[in-house]
Amino acid sequence: MEIENEGFPELNSYAKVRRLRRIAGFALFFCVLAMSLSGGNLFLEYTQALQNEGEIVMENYPAREIYKPLFASFQNEYERAIEKIVVDSIPEIEISHPASPPPPPEPLAEQKIGVYLHMNNTANPKVFRAEIEQLKKFENAALVFDVKGSYVYFDSNSATAKKYGLIKPLFELPEIIEELKTEGIYTIARVITVKDSEFSWKNQNVKLWNPKTGGVAIEWVDPANPEVLEYNREIISEILAAGIDEINLDFIRYPDKFTSNFLGITSAEKIENITNFVKMARETIDAEKPETILSVNTFAILAWDGDASEQSLGQDVVALAEFADIIAPMLYPNTFSRDNPNYSLAGKSFEYSTVFLTLEKYRELLGEEDAKKLRPWIQGYYTTKKNMADQIKAVYDAGVCGFTVWDIKNDYSNFYKILQEVEIPEGCLTAS
Repeated sequence: MEIENEGFPELNSYAKVRRLRRIAGFALFFCVLAMSLSGGNLFLEYTQALQNEGEIVMENYPAREIYKPLFASFQNEYERAIEKIVVDSIPEIEISHPASPPPPPEPLAEQKIGVYLHMNNTANPKVFRAEIEQLKKFENAALVFDVKGSYVYFDSNSATAKKYGLIKPLFELPEIIEELKTEGIYTIARVITVKDSEFSWKNQNVKLWNPKTGGVAIEWVDPANPEVLEYNREIISEILAAGIDEINLDFIRYPDKFTSNFLGITSAEKIENITNFVKMARETIDAEKPETILSVNTFAILAWDGDASEQSLGQDVVALAEFADIIAPMLYPNTFSRDNPNYSLAGKSFEYSTVFLTLEKYRELLGEEDAKKLRPWIQGYYTTKKNMADQIKAVYDAGVCGFTVWDIKNDYSNFYKILQEVEIPEGCLTAS
């Protein structure tokens, strides 16, 4: 029973404060509990900042809500901060950088320049058309758009997707592809692979878990599971039939926040399973539409601490290059430490240095021939015109003509402005 302290208003005030704190404490507890049950983790999953699945509702298209993470913006800030800690952990080494970059080798003619478009914006005719109008001003333009995430975003005939209720059609895939191709824009279908929360929840047999310890990687599926492979093969086959130019595999890795012991799988098995997944995609393409390009998104950090990250993620870049036409490191300067001298070039900005030096290391890792397959993602969020110009120049100076720009909000205003001003090297296509 609570007693009001009529003669002591300061005690009444204190009692009210205590009640408010108690209520706030309960609210926070249930909030954290709800996020835990839904698989969310605000503090550990730093990799979302590198390549956020993007299934949040855009302001211009609220009617088609598919999946909205709780406190999404708050989550991304913590993930970026934690990711910075991870990158900071790379040991400092003595390294000499050239005062000016060496002359670039002959670029790969197939490379494209593109942006990523969220699935709700692809489904919004007004926004989709506006993006086309911007892209068609440039030669070699490409659009990366979501086709499969936690759901399949077109009217799929996949037996697996139908069985587990994984189809949320937002657009007609053949129509989207035809409209882009009519405007001369290269089409890239983004397929999220191993991080598949809905499939994981609806089919317990495909979860990534350790039957001995009971350790479960919530939201992730086992890339070696036959059902997982078949589901993705079905979707890839449908995308090919719709006439796509390129299939881009994302989240093609193991979650970094769980140890191999927790998952009950060795580093070698991780690498083998991820490589075999990409091999499945390659074989499906070769059997059904061999002219289609296959690209694979990889962690930029693999260029700096290859062995450790490779063992954690299962991404062996050299092995993946055997089956992929394009290796696409996710190269966002904001995920690197500004205090680490490894990422600095004399007289160059931080944005230029991180992009150029990481691509240089990727070239060494892949070797002369496979280095031609490089087409990085660069940072479109939290950037200025100068930051964007520095990143683009670094890509060109590293001997690469193509790149794609990532921004979950799809705001590419600075990119479109600077692309008309930046000096494009001989051998790379220019703006029209």
